[in-house]
Amino acid sequence: MTVFGLPLHPLVVHGAVVLLPLVALATLLIAASARARKRYGSLVVLGSVVALGAVIGARVTGEALNGGTMAGTPTMATHITWGLLAPWPAGALVVTSLLLVLAGRGTNRPFLVTSALLAVVSALASISIVVVVGHAGATAVWGPA
Repeated sequence: MTVFGLPLHPLVVHGAVVLLPLVALATLLIAASARARKRYGSLVVLGSVVALGAVIGARVTGEALNGGTMAGTPTMATHITWGLLAPWPAGALVVTSLLLVLAGRGTNRPFLVTSALLAVVSALASISIVVVVGHAGATAVWGPA
């Protein structure tokens, strides 16, 4: 897939690399603050859906760019392997941020605490996987730092 003769993957990747960590950090904020959760919770959930779309778009365009093979250097294989897994924590972030916002509207404290913990775990997993995939991809394309 190309746009104006350029591969679409490097363009779409920037959306995932910016949005997913940003939404993950916002999820950490709404997990820690009831006031932020009430004020920005819906925006965080919406942002997590958009970030998931960007991650899925990066995966689809990456597969198209690479021809659906695991060919290339070991670093590229690492990038591909982790890139295939990236939508899972991003999807978990959507679900857990939604649960957190819904739990914040009720009075069930154990559900709120559980939702907050799950949201924190999925946020940290999302940030981690973006770093690993992005670093491996950049190293595969541009060489070691």
